[in-house]
Formats: sequence, C-alpha cells, structure tokens
Amino acid sequence: MDKTKESEIYSKETIKIHIKDTHSNNPIVNAKVTLLAMGQKTGQKIPLDTPTDSNGEVLFNSKPYLKDINRFEITIEHKDYYSYPIYRTRKLCRSYEYGHLCEERFEKIPSFYYNGTTLAISPKINPFQKYSLKTQSLKSQAKQEYYIQLQENQKSLTIYKDRNLTQESAYTLCLDTTQTQQTGQTRQTQDLQTQSQLSQSNTTLLNFESKESLERFTKDIQELIAKDKKKGNVKLVHRFVVGISGEYTSLLSLDKPQGRIVKIEIPKENVSDSIIANTESNQTKILKSWANTNQKITEQDIRKIAFSTIDIINRKDMSKNPLIYKALDNLISDYRIYKDNFPQEYYVDFGRYMVENANTHNDLVKTFENLIYFMYSKRKGASEEGGIAIFHLYENYVPKFEGDENGLDKVIHFLESAKLTYILRDPDYVRSLGVANEIKDFVIGGGFSNDDILANEQGIQFALELLEKNGLMLSPARF
Repeated sequence: MDKTKESEIYSKETIKIHIKDTHSNNPIVNAKVTLLAMGQKTGQKIPLDTPTDSNGEVLFNSKPYLKDINRFEITIEHKDYYSYPIYRTRKLCRSYEYGHLCEERFEKIPSFYYNGTTLAISPKINPFQKYSLKTQSLKSQAKQEYYIQLQENQKSLTIYKDRNLTQESAYTLCLDTTQTQQTGQTRQTQDLQTQSQLSQSNTTLLNFESKESLERFTKDIQELIAKDKKKGNVKLVHRFVVGISGEYTSLLSLDKPQGRIVKIEIPKENVSDSIIANTESNQTKILKSWANTNQKITEQDIRKIAFSTIDIINRKDMSKNPLIYKALDNLISDYRIYKDNFPQEYYVDFGRYMVENANTHNDLVKTFENLIYFMYSKRKGASEEGGIAIFHLYENYVPKFEGDENGLDKVIHFLESAKLTYILRDPDYVRSLGVANEIKDFVIGGGFSNDDILANEQGIQFALELLEKNGLMLSPARF
C-alpha cells in the first residue's frame, strides 16, 4: 500500500500495532495491549480499548496524548505469553504515523508436560528438556490441563485444577531430595508408607527418579523463576499438562551458543506425520531456529540438510576451503555477542569480515569470486564444496527478511555489487544494474526489493573504500 492510500485510511496520529510470537512469528490473537508512554517530563500507562484481532493487530489513536508523550513501550496481557517483550525497546510516535506498522514480539510462557514417566518443559532454550520421574499410573488416560506456580526453596509444588490456584488437583510435584536417595529395603519401606498415605489423601506424589534428574530440574526452574521476575511476573502461573503421549521423535536443531547441530527429542504428537515418514538415505531434517516446539511441527518448520553438511558444521570434516570455517566461526562468535538480536543489516559486517580475512594473495577480485561462489549455497558446486554449511548457520542466526531463506541473499547482493564496483570502477553504472535487476524480478513476479537495493548500495560503498585504499581511480561516467 502506498503512502497516499494509507493516508486515506489512517490519520497522521494513528499507529497500527502488530503483536507476534517470538519463535513462530504467528500473530498473538486477543491480547490486551497497554502502552507505557513517556514524554519529556512525565509517563503514563495507556490501555488500548480493544484487544488484538485475528492478525494480531490493534490501532492506537495517539492524538489525545501527543502533548504529553513522544515514545512508548508495548506490554500485553495474555494467559499464554509474558507481559513484556523479549527485548524491551522504546518506539518513537513519529516513526509510525499514518498507520505504519509497529511490530513487537512476545515470548510464550513455558509449560510443563508429564506423561507418567517423564516431565518436560517447553518452550525452552534446549527444546523439551526431559526429566525422569518414577513411573506412575495416571488418574486418567486423557490429556488434562492443570496449573502450577513455581516457588523457591520448596519441598513440593502443588498442582491445581484452575488458573486461580483455588482447587488442588490429584497431583503434587515432590522436590525433596530424600525421596530420590532411598535404596533397597529402606526405599521399599518408605514407598509402602507413602502409598498408604496417598491412598488416604487420594494424592499422587510425583517423585524424580534420581538425584541428578531432580538437580537438573531444580536448576532449570530457578532460571525460570528469575525469568518470570524479570518479565514482571513474580507469581506467574504455568500450565501443567498431564497425559501427553510418551512417544518422542528425534529431530536436529542448532545449538546456537556452540554452533553445533544436536539431536533433540520432541513429543511425537507435536510432529507432522509427513516429517516422520519422509526419510532419505543421504540427508535428514533440521528445525528452523524460529520453529515453536510447543505447537505442531510442519514441513514449513524444517529444512533438509545433508549428513555431509552436518559433519562440516560439527567439524568432523575439516577438509573444505578454510574460508568456510572462517565464516562459520565468525557467525558463532557474533551470536555470542548479539544473541537473538542480530542487526538487520548484519550482512554488511559479515561480508566485510569475510573479504578482509580471506587469504587470496591480495587478489581482491579472486576473493570476491570465491566468497560469492560459497554463498550461492543452493548451487550444486557450492553445496558439494561445503558452502551450504554457511547457509544453514546464517539462516538460523540472522533475522529473517521478507520470505524464508532470504538472509544470505543480502550477503550475495553486498558482495556482487562490491565486486562489480571494484572491477568497473563505476558506482552509478552498478547502481543502475541493481535497479534493472529488481525491475526484472518485479516483472516476472518476484517483487521489487528495497532491501536488495540497500544491500547493493552497501556493497558499492565498501568497494569505494577499497578503491581509495589501493589508490585506484574511478572510471569516467558511462552516461
């Protein structure tokens, strides 16, 4: 929609707010939005009149408030999501005039899943971390939803039937280490005593199978408690689902801090049958980094990856061009700096780093050609040479542009424009080529991308720096 049409629908003071899930990118529906608005001297809370619609959107008329505010933060009230976004940022009112979209992402509150033998938490940094419990016969084979509130320094946590925590369920989660340390006759005696007590109280005590399993769980919920407090929810209530299937299926996922591909287990009922059934001898499937393991995993949430590519990423195969491993190491190193908040124009830093650290005997043209060859990871040659390993890490680390598998494309635009500018020494001609290419894409239905044009320009500016550094003059203008 162009600016003229937008102004016909929205006034200058209208701000359109879009609320989305951090991991799945799906809209968050029926969320109550409150703005933490600020001005030069004062601040105020502004609750919006209507919740988010089916697209996760809601309108804010800023006109009555503009005398007092010029920026705001977004918070929500929704039973499944934290109130504050994963990264708190202040939005300038003037940046979103005439209904320009103002997006904010929120993280889902982790839930607990118990199937009679194991307890799992999801979503989590390592999806579906599992903890072994002593086997119990469930009160019902059907899936039932309960609620639990995490508390520090407790020997047990009561599980409730309602979100208001007024009706106790038939389950209690035991965090007492003495329950996991009994062996032999002592343990058998205690089990008999516990069973006798439970038969009278009609309560099922959920005990951890080992001290190690309990210690891992205790450590993880301490992190959750700290996270709940940080998000402004000191007494947050979590879902506790009993009866979820005990069958799990294995998928691959990128361990982002380590930069290695690892195997994770996800409840089978959370994975599409087509993913489980479709197997090939020379490749497998890896989860995209934004896939939500708490929802049904479909074909859109995974991409194929060759076993040979996994070996390169996991450094079992070190026989490829050193440029590939430099690219992988740089991505891992930068993730430890940026976490999940990579700059949208990170391709500039990445492209510059690769050019400046490539060892091609000071032959810049050859450097550009080698790098572009590896970035074209979908081409057969680049895949066989291992360049597709760069694609998999880059697409999992760096923010998505419009469409999927489009991030590394910006690196290619940057490098191609830099190479052409360095060879032809005519930046205006290279600009015209970039625009012509986008027009061609638009005509054949691919769309005109301003992001591509920006990446081209960044590459041109980089090449101009290199030309000046090497004492090379620009060519006369062609037109």
